Amino acid sequence: MSKTESSWKTESHELFDGDCKVLRTNQNGDVYQLHVWVKEEKKLYRKSLRTKHLDTALSKGKEEYINIMSPVNSGKKIFSDDVTTVSKRFLDWKYEDIKSGTIVRTRHVTINTHIQHMLRYLHRDMKVGDIHTGTFLGYFNWRKDGDSSVKETTVSGEYSTIRMFIKYCHREGLTDISADRIEIRKLDRVKLQTNVRRDTFTEEEWERLYKGMRSFCAKKNCGNDKEYYERQIFRNYILGLANTGMRTGELQQLQSRDIIDYRKTDDYGKTKEVVFLQVRAETSKVRKDRRLFCRESVCFRRTEEISINCGADELVFADYKGKRLSERKKKAF
Repeated sequence: MSKTESSWKTESHELFDGDCKVLRTNQNGDVYQLHVWVKEEKKLYRKSLRTKHLDTALSKGKEEYINIMSPVNSGKKIFSDDVTTVSKRFLDWKYEDIKSGTIVRTRHVTINTHIQHMLRYLHRDMKVGDIHTGTFLGYFNWRKDGDSSVKETTVSGEYSTIRMFIKYCHREGLTDISADRIEIRKLDRVKLQTNVRRDTFTEEEWERLYKGMRSFCAKKNCGNDKEYYERQIFRNYILGLANTGMRTGELQQLQSRDIIDYRKTDDYGKTKEVVFLQVRAETSKVRKDRRLFCRESVCFRRTEEISINCGADELVFADYKGKRLSERKKKAF
């Protein structure tokens, strides 16, 4: 032992050519400790062998060393990061899927929201290596206790993201638990399938919405021309969502070239104009092209008339600078 080591080590025995040491220190009395330097992670692994008998300590030390090095030699890590640190790396990894076109930006926002719920459940400082098969058994009740309006379909989506996170951790060698071994509360599949229909407006709710939007866009309620312009765009965007059933991200990314044409149709003896639209695969959550009719063309006609962004590749519903409507601005409205 060096002079520095001898100041706190009272006895030391090397195993496996010095890669492993069984020792006593002046802080632990006569109980033997195990020290293993993990080169791959540049950290010292310490563990009490819980014995004062040398032969027993050497035997347990050899067994423990083999148990430590087995996963290390398989590319797995001994020292686990906390879930907050790993989740940031996971989200950065998923962000690359936006660049490659595998997922859309709004899907990444959803995944991030699911991860934030998971971190609150795990108290953010939990070590990834401490996650076990039953860690998430209480997740459903925890979510319902925090917000009774949370639906089973919402929790089902969060479970999918949690499994994705665990799969990432397992692949990176951060945990021995694979995604398929994580136990979760079984949800009623029949109930989930029958509740997939999105909420729709009643006639009374729809009337309140479009009349309320008129007041919202009134010039007297706007501070300047810019606010007046953006409120009108936002009004037509909301009515477009209601009339098309499109996802928010799809309509926000709709470009002028995606408006195929306007068509006249018969509506119980009255002639009405509808608009024919295309949703490009790169803007769709499910990554598929589709075409649809909007039952009312007026919100698109109004937007075309006032828009200062008229190029084929320009966004239909854009802010004053021609940029996509931000979440911050929508909340401000």
